[in-house]
Amino acid sequence: MGRHSLMIASILCVMMYQGFCSGVFELRLQEFLNKKGAMGNANCCRGGAASAIQQCECKTFFRICLKHYQANVSPEPPCTYGGAVTPVLGSNSFQVPETTSDNFFTNSIRFAFGFTWPGTFSLIIEALHTDSPDDLSTENPERLISRMTTQRHLTVGEEWSQDLHTGGRTELKYSYRFVCDEHYYGDGCSVFCRSRDDAFGHFNCGERGEIVCNTGWKGQYCTDPICLPGCDEEHGFCDKPGECKCRVGFRGRYCDDCIRYPGCLHGTCQQPWQCNCQEGWGGLFCNQDLNYCTHHKPCMNGATCTNTGQGSYTCSCKPGFTGASCEIEVNECSDNPCRNGGSCTDSENTYICACPPGFYGKKL
Repeated sequence: MGRHSLMIASILCVMMYQGFCSGVFELRLQEFLNKKGAMGNANCCRGGAASAIQQCECKTFFRICLKHYQANVSPEPPCTYGGAVTPVLGSNSFQVPETTSDNFFTNSIRFAFGFTWPGTFSLIIEALHTDSPDDLSTENPERLISRMTTQRHLTVGEEWSQDLHTGGRTELKYSYRFVCDEHYYGDGCSVFCRSRDDAFGHFNCGERGEIVCNTGWKGQYCTDPICLPGCDEEHGFCDKPGECKCRVGFRGRYCDDCIRYPGCLHGTCQQPWQCNCQEGWGGLFCNQDLNYCTHHKPCMNGATCTNTGQGSYTCSCKPGFTGASCEIEVNECSDNPCRNGGSCTDSENTYICACPPGFYGKKL
């Protein structure tokens, strides 16, 4: 398989993983040493036995296989967590570049995970030789320069773990880490949280992926606005923070005041559309006066008022007064009670006679 075909297959694999990615295992190749330019079988990469007088020159590329934790690591497929083949990155001993001129390789090498990171892994890195950069097949064992196998425990984090593998004739320095993908949190990158501020939620994400509601919002996904403080929870509601909208039948800043029956004049309510009459009032609209005496005080001159029905009354006049409201003072002289020419003077509830000479008495 040609180099470009291998790289296209690798890119497609990464694209499929990214659609469901929760985290990424990153491997950074740093330095490879093969001072003699020898293969794993001790031959020169160009053929023939390696010796002090023969100049060996390798074209080195790498096969990486990441798989689940194995006590005894097998280099054989499948690479359960992912695999990759690099282009030719150098000859015998070299610093591994961050990228190649054709941009078909980027260091670090990333393996996307669509499931919870288990915290352990096995890693196989093979250094191989090719006569042509376009031939990156890995099946031929005679191409093998060296093989490194390891198994590790690894916690999620931004810090790189450094490692050095030394073989019989080669040395490989590399580092690795596992980081959560964007919007994923937790020890295994299994907690999904994406900040939002729309109809489906108003929140940010905490350090562990927990939902942290924006100011003015509450609820499991922060979809419930916090109403104006004091807003009656039963009779008021809000569509956005700080509001207090009244339900039908209630009013007021806090929606705690019921609306009386239309036309209710002297009544109150405990529930909407009631008209509970205040004392002294009656009728459907509490507009009929049942205590006319108290509200209007119609009786005059100290008379006693008695309610006799809706809007009616009687007055009990004190002596010396008369009329419906005891508004008329009785004139005791009107019947000319004084006799024999005596003059009459009206007084409260009585009269006084001034008798002419020769007469005396109340009336004479």
